[in-house]
Amino acid sequence: MTSPITALSKKFLFLSFLAFAVHCPLGLSQQSPESRPLVLQGATVIDGRGGPPVSGGVILIAGDRIQSVGARGTNVPAEATVVDLSGKFIIPGLIESHAHYGEWMGEVFLNHGVTSIMAVGGRFGEKKEASQQSAARTPRIFDTAGDPRLSPSLTQAQVRDAVQQWLQGKPDFARLRSFFDDRGRQVYQWAAEEIHLAGLMVFGHTENAPESIRAGQDSVEHIWGFAQAQMSPQELDEFQRGQHLHWAPFFRDWTRLDQMIREAVDRGAYINPTFLYEMGSLSALAARHEQEDYLLYSNPRLMAYYPKHVAESLLQKHRQIRSFSGKYENLVLISRLTPEELEEFKQGYRLAGEFLKRFVQAGGKLQAGTDTLSGGTPGLSLHQEMELFVEAGLTPMQALQSATLWSAEMLSGKDGVLGGPQVGVIAEGAFADLVVLAANPLEDIGNTKNIERVMKGGAFIELGYDPAYYTFTQPARSIAMATPVPGISAITPHTVAEGTPEFEILVEGVGFVGNSVVRVNGVSVPTTFVGPRRLKARVPADTVERARPNPFDAPGPAQNVGVFGDRTVPITVYTAPPEGGLSNRILLRVQAKWMGPE
Repeated sequence: MTSPITALSKKFLFLSFLAFAVHCPLGLSQQSPESRPLVLQGATVIDGRGGPPVSGGVILIAGDRIQSVGARGTNVPAEATVVDLSGKFIIPGLIESHAHYGEWMGEVFLNHGVTSIMAVGGRFGEKKEASQQSAARTPRIFDTAGDPRLSPSLTQAQVRDAVQQWLQGKPDFARLRSFFDDRGRQVYQWAAEEIHLAGLMVFGHTENAPESIRAGQDSVEHIWGFAQAQMSPQELDEFQRGQHLHWAPFFRDWTRLDQMIREAVDRGAYINPTFLYEMGSLSALAARHEQEDYLLYSNPRLMAYYPKHVAESLLQKHRQIRSFSGKYENLVLISRLTPEELEEFKQGYRLAGEFLKRFVQAGGKLQAGTDTLSGGTPGLSLHQEMELFVEAGLTPMQALQSATLWSAEMLSGKDGVLGGPQVGVIAEGAFADLVVLAANPLEDIGNTKNIERVMKGGAFIELGYDPAYYTFTQPARSIAMATPVPGISAITPHTVAEGTPEFEILVEGVGFVGNSVVRVNGVSVPTTFVGPRRLKARVPADTVERARPNPFDAPGPAQNVGVFGDRTVPITVYTAPPEGGLSNRILLRVQAKWMGPE
């Protein structure tokens, strides 16, 4: 039985249906919360707050909120609808705390138990409001409503005005850009103070995490800001010039790092490490994670609308590592690394994991976010992120809290001034956003993927994928650092004499990766990757055996004019999917022998 709908509610629901009609077919829409109370009983309840699980728990839900949580034997209203979940485990709906959200991702998130997302840099307006409804087949959207318009040249009054103007967009938290000098630091500090006065918390990149935290940053996006903070001036300059493979090996002076950790924890800072995005391919779980993604992308109902090029790129990311070296410049296939480079990356992964473990052991809190879309498959990647946290040394409970309570605290405002968490916990007054699991996640955090039911706002959603969920009106954007289309600017040599034996050609350009292949006259030839701007290739002798025939000579007496008559051979570079493609072409001139050297 559905609840009575007031005239105002009807109008709002009608507008919501208009906004989502294309994407949310009625057959797969979530049910409306029942007017009668709903009781979930018998399951082990893990409320997200870190306390002992409650065996045989009783959760009373009224409308879209949790009314009470009790142990076995708790009295329930006689008129309540009771759902027996004995033998199951209930956790809060998960929170993706670092998403670059697109509407087409909603169904995938929900199917993986992600009922809330924090849209970094997004401005969703009415769509954000509509997402709060139980019937909306999308996670609850919390956004930054864009970013405050700041620059180092602003006065304090101008910074205040910029923040106040930004606040009119009703953001749920703030994102501030990194600062690089004292003037930028002052503007950052003024902005953070103004944002904190409004009760909101500050999130963002930083090249120097300790300095940013002192200036008012509450949640550190990624963790390289801690590694860079302990580089010497020379090392930092070298790193910025692309002379080091990665920042993670610089986690080495634990005396200094422990001091940074203590200060960050004392100031109440969080870390949003995006560990899967940064280094997930170095995990012992990388192959399994790729298989999980592959199985998901084998679902034809999902792939009816999920962008194929995005799926292919995310699959390959499990076999790539993000390089900061000028030698590679882009994501590099692990199979292309030298043994020494691979060991350096692996050591960096261990050190970064040790840093995260020490941060939590010191009382710090991580927020599980994956930088979706570039960080992984929407929804599924959040479970993989939690697994990496456990691999680094966190307990399953801590990993679970990173995707529930600790992320929800970002939405509770500075020092909780906006009130207790409304999502990410199973507690009185919170939204009834829940995930029912078939196995215990505290025994194996991977069990968070063993999902049987998902509830949003007191209504169980229908799991599965609708081929008509979303229709793109323009191509979906590529993930960050997708494989580029190569471009050629020069070849050396650019002219050879006919009959030249097999020779080596140097191809210069941009966008070359480890598996880029040079093609000579349309045929792939053995290629050596020198760097993102240079390739070497072997040109077969038979390709340049003759300078003629050519298409320019008209019939007449035999002559060796040589003005138009030289043959040319097209040189291109091809990079295989995902993304990639065929470059422009440059012509290799095959000169007649009789002309001799120029």
